Amino acid sequence: MINKEMIFINVDLHNRLDVLEFLVNQAFTNHLITDKQTFMTAVLNREKQVPTSVDFNVAIPHGKSHVINEPFITYLSTKISFQWDERGEDLVKHIFLIGVPENGGNKIHLKYISQVSKKLMDEAFRQKLFACKDAEAAFKQLNEINEGIKN
Repeated sequence: MINKEMIFINVDLHNRLDVLEFLVNQAFTNHLITDKQTFMTAVLNREKQVPTSVDFNVAIPHGKSHVINEPFITYLSTKISFQWDERGEDLVKHIFLIGVPENGGNKIHLKYISQVSKKLMDEAFRQKLFACKDAEAAFKQLNEINEGIKN
């Protein structure tokens, strides 16, 4: 699910493609996926359907693929907000990339998105997370999502 190695705070990236490439590379480096291009294609294909930016300066891109070793959620905050998709005006500064194995079915996929969304609706949770200055502090806050998924 969420681990400290996949949390990145105050990263100097300014567009969707750079953010996704960075996170996909990190997922590959951390052995969460076996093929960067295949997973990136899955995520970008999902983005073509409907942009994954949501309220609160957040985007939740996601993909399902056979190259995913285990389900995961990454978190990245950028130094500045930027336009996530040219089809909309939503600005994004906080990105959760979700990856689930194809054979995991929609239930895992939907449970992860639901749990992230549920926590982000909580203003106190959001404020604490968005104020985190390092990965350790963010992990402590994000661990609430892990706990919600386990239950």
